[in-house]
Amino acid sequence: MLKLYEITHATEIQASPEIVWQHVIDVDIAAFDHPAYFALLDIPKPLNAEVTKPGVGGRRVAYFANGRTFTQTIITWQPHTQYDFTFQASPNFRAGYLLNLADGPFQMKSGSYKIVPQDGGVRLFLTSQYQLCGIRGFFLAVLVRQVLNLFQRYLLRGIKANAEREAGHA
Repeated sequence: MLKLYEITHATEIQASPEIVWQHVIDVDIAAFDHPAYFALLDIPKPLNAEVTKPGVGGRRVAYFANGRTFTQTIITWQPHTQYDFTFQASPNFRAGYLLNLADGPFQMKSGSYKIVPQDGGVRLFLTSQYQLCGIRGFFLAVLVRQVLNLFQRYLLRGIKANAEREAGHA
């Protein structure tokens, strides 16, 4: 059995759970600058993600500037509270120059957004589970974790900015 690794980050957002939920399920991150370090690492820019079929068993598709997608199968759908999903990278989804995210040594397996109400807004958690395979996966472990740390923070910043702008707090 292969080991799954997990990484979680959170951010506080001054917006209602309803607004944050909308920006989690239909992410529009294209307006935000793609950090130069991602370009140097050949990490494709995410453009947006939209639900094509809501609810458990439904789908959300994340689109990237390289023309590739992540198809997410929804496994938990609790509006304004929690959204969990599995990942399936489109064939030949390349990142990091040599990594094929569809069937290489590094693969995203699942993700989860959790919205926890608090005074003045919410705390939004993003958790990702991933797998590293073989000797190449072993040698990539530190780099993968660092890139995922940066990428999760980037996504959360985008969701926060969009939700707070809509709520009138930006």
